[in-house]
Amino acid sequence: MFAAAVAASFGAATLLLSALAPQVFVLWREGFPPPVLPDSGAFALVEGEAQAPPVSLALVQSSAAERFAEAEGRALIVDRGDGVIRGLYGPGVTADTQLNSYSLVKSLVGVLVLRAVTEERFAGLDTRLPDVLGPEWPDLALNDLLNMTTGLVLYGEPPKDEKSAPMDDARFSPFSPVARLHAFGPEALLFQMASDPDLAGQFHYQSINTALLARALEAVYAQTLPELLYDKIWQPAGAGPAHWRLLPGRNSVSAYCCLYARAEDWQRVGRYLLDNGHPDAPFLPDALWRSWLVPDLKPESRRNGAYHWHMRHDVLDRPNAPVSGPFTYMAGHMGQRVYLLPDQDTVVVRFGAQPQLLHSTLYDLFGPSP
Repeated sequence: MFAAAVAASFGAATLLLSALAPQVFVLWREGFPPPVLPDSGAFALVEGEAQAPPVSLALVQSSAAERFAEAEGRALIVDRGDGVIRGLYGPGVTADTQLNSYSLVKSLVGVLVLRAVTEERFAGLDTRLPDVLGPEWPDLALNDLLNMTTGLVLYGEPPKDEKSAPMDDARFSPFSPVARLHAFGPEALLFQMASDPDLAGQFHYQSINTALLARALEAVYAQTLPELLYDKIWQPAGAGPAHWRLLPGRNSVSAYCCLYARAEDWQRVGRYLLDNGHPDAPFLPDALWRSWLVPDLKPESRRNGAYHWHMRHDVLDRPNAPVSGPFTYMAGHMGQRVYLLPDQDTVVVRFGAQPQLLHSTLYDLFGPSP
């Protein structure tokens, strides 16, 4: 009798979860996205040519290697524009290991939107989603999506406080909107989303913004996001094959996360974007590229890690340090980084299990202060 009651209660709870939070079952089956490409799972191929791994040289500064080891680093690639690629890999990781980008890939979706504007696929950054996707989509401008200033909330779920909205990534739980997005894509939230006028214009880190940008890109190009990435960035940069997580049961990727590629592929992509493509085929018009790479930001905003067009921006300003000036970086969960340093013509790629200090990582690579 007791066993039957327990079974009935379990069945009722399962049915309730299936109705109210079906993403729980998807997340339970798939698990949290692992840091290294797993042996099983559903992935879209981003095509690329097989690449010989770079010659791995020990980094000159021992302090950089020590910091890398302390933070359980997996890969550290340094490209100073001199033709020599310096690499350092953690235990169990080689130059051929495909590592999870986590949110690094958001930055590539963002710059693809800028490319689409230059190709007149969008009328401009003030283009609104319904003009591209239809009236059922939220009335948001591309520029607000790029800057994560849409103030998106769900109907019936107002902000818990002035700094937090239920769709913020920081509010993640298996029952959250972010979990539903990860399980089923933006369509699962389509008729529940609204821009809160009290939050619009404020920065809120919400992966749904990237997912919506991806849908707009796919609509104007009539291509999948992996195909677009390959055509516009991956192949011109000379990167090798990569794998992008597919949404369960769909031919659509999680645009905001989970592109598995080698650290060297990210170095190639970083170099391609830092150089603005190739001399005979620039990726963006020069003025737009400069606004993307080093936007006009207030000094205090830059020092606080400003967010602009799906990139983060900061500055190296330690007195008497051997390197200084603004830098731009892509950021992913647990300290995955792709740094672009225009004044030093340098790209730094860092993957690891724990975050490393943002500025000290760079200072170590350029040597001690005089």
